Amino acid sequence: MKRLMGVFAVGVVLLFAYGCASTEALNSRITALEDRVGKLEQTQKADMTSLEADVKKASDAAFRSEAAAKKAEDAMVKAEAAEKAAVGAEQKAETAAKKSAKGFELMQKK
Repeated sequence: MKRLMGVFAVGVVLLFAYGCASTEALNSRITALEDRVGKLEQTQKADMTSLEADVKKASDAAFRSEAAAKKAEDAMVKAEAAEKAAVGAEQKAETAAKKSAKGFELMQKK
C-alpha cells in the first residue's frame, strides 16, 4: 500500500511538473503571438498611412487634371472666338476692297 501511495505521489508530482512546463510553453507561445500581432498592427498602420498618401496624391492629380482640362476648354473657346473674329475681319477687308475698287472705277469714269 505504501508503494502504491509512493507511485501515486510520484505521478502527482510528475503531472504537476508537466502542467507547469505546459503552462510555461503556452505562456511563451502567447507572448510570441502577441509580439506577432503587434508587428502586424504596425505594418497595417504603415500600409494605411501609405495608402492615404497615395489616395491624396491621386486626388491632387485628378484635381490638377480637371483644372488643366478646364484651361484647355477655355483656350478652345478663345481660339474659336479669335477664328470668328478673323473671319469677320477678312469679310470686312473684302467688303472694303470691293468698295475701294468701285470707288476707283467711279473715279476712272469721271
